[in-house]
Amino acid sequence: MTDSLPVALYNATQVRELDARLIAAGTSGFELMQRAAHAAWRALRRRWPDAGAVTVLAGRGNNAGDGYLLAALAQRAGWQVRVLAVGDPQTLQGDAALACAEARDCGVPIEPWRAEAPLQGVLVDALLGTGLTGAVREPYASAIAAINASGRPVLAIDLPSGLCANTGQVLGQTVRADLSVTFIGLKLGLFTAGGPDRVGALVFDDLQADPGTVAQVASEAVRLDHGSLARVAPRSPTAHKGSFGQVLVIGGDLGTGGAALLSAEAALRCGAGMVTLATRPEHVSASLVRRPEVMCNGVESTYSLTALLERADVLVVGPGLGQAPWGRSLISAAAQREQPQVWDADALNLLATGAVELPSGCLITPHPGEAARLLQCSVGEVQADRP
Repeated sequence: MTDSLPVALYNATQVRELDARLIAAGTSGFELMQRAAHAAWRALRRRWPDAGAVTVLAGRGNNAGDGYLLAALAQRAGWQVRVLAVGDPQTLQGDAALACAEARDCGVPIEPWRAEAPLQGVLVDALLGTGLTGAVREPYASAIAAINASGRPVLAIDLPSGLCANTGQVLGQTVRADLSVTFIGLKLGLFTAGGPDRVGALVFDDLQADPGTVAQVASEAVRLDHGSLARVAPRSPTAHKGSFGQVLVIGGDLGTGGAALLSAEAALRCGAGMVTLATRPEHVSASLVRRPEVMCNGVESTYSLTALLERADVLVVGPGLGQAPWGRSLISAAAQREQPQVWDADALNLLATGAVELPSGCLITPHPGEAARLLQCSVGEVQADRP
């Protein structure tokens, strides 16, 4: 178990394939379930060592099996334990049924879920797993609502119930966890759309999976962090500002000059040798005070922008640009250039209106609202179709 996370991200189908390959390689499904329960129990004790009580809310699948085995571990440790079965334990099959039997044999009280049932200690969400794709139905929706309204600390097993493992979409009702313990492979939905708001702290456990077996399954995406990003090459002692390229930031209409200045500052922090800001003349003095190393140019029209465009290696277009004639004229000039460009903010809004065409080789960085305008759909549809 580790707080450091791998970079590979998997969809639900790929995680099931990982599980199947581990079983085919000789680790039984029940053994994997036991390892998952131990990992979750260790994480629970580390986060809430003095809690002394746990209530497991269990569904009907393997996620419930993890919960039943965790309940057995807590019972053996002398904690006050109770399982509220939202799914009928009589319908459990395979490894989940074995897990339920083990909990019963340990003396764990297993009661049917009732809306008025008191929730005590740390709540363990073992309701719904990675296979959920449609809206959460009753009685699970009511159980999730009760968890969220309880004010109790919550641990989610694998991922919060009601969260789509593939997209991070909230499927009607989603548990808001304080801690989520996920296994074998990181699920995409933990990191996209509504996932980060509901996962809480995230702990990963590979369940002692053989790295060679895991490597047989391709991941869907890669999580960016300091370890996975390329290192900046050491700079020569004789290097100078002209050795590292010139970025031109175009934006900052009246009232929104800060957006363009922040973008210029970001370019400097990323290592650009020279950064020029083309903005309204009214913003020049503020730029000099905040960032004198940014070469700030007051631009009234495309005529005064031409020379700046000629010198630039990379263009950043749109922060605070606005959609008035001033911004439209500047973006039209930038769109004719062949340099690599990054378009954001009002550049994307103007693109969505058809006022300008996107140049080839241009990167766009839309937030959900901007993406919805570009795709002519709703923000909800964008959030439901991640990553």
